[in-house]
Amino acid sequence: MPTPDADSPATRNPQLATRNSLLLLSVVSPSGTLLSCPVDSVVIPAWNGLMGILPGHTALLAMLRPGTVNARAGDTTYAFQITGGFADVGPTQVSLVADSAEASP
Repeated sequence: MPTPDADSPATRNPQLATRNSLLLLSVVSPSGTLLSCPVDSVVIPAWNGLMGILPGHTALLAMLRPGTVNARAGDTTYAFQITGGFADVGPTQVSLVADSAEASP
């Protein structure tokens, strides 16, 4: 079995190693967990504008404004209306804690 190249870009930057993987998206509100599943990408209504998140994203915390959260997992799309909250983003996960949220048709 080949050994990983110690000087490869993925070894020097672990975020590159997760770019081709999935994000674990969790959407929770006071009424409970609305979604917890792996997704390819997420677009969130951050306080300063829409923010697209892919696997390998730099860790951050963001305030959420009212709007629509869109996520894609292969051919499946998920959409949620939220009224605010915050997002905890990491290279392999996105946790959204919403003041209130409901699935969009």
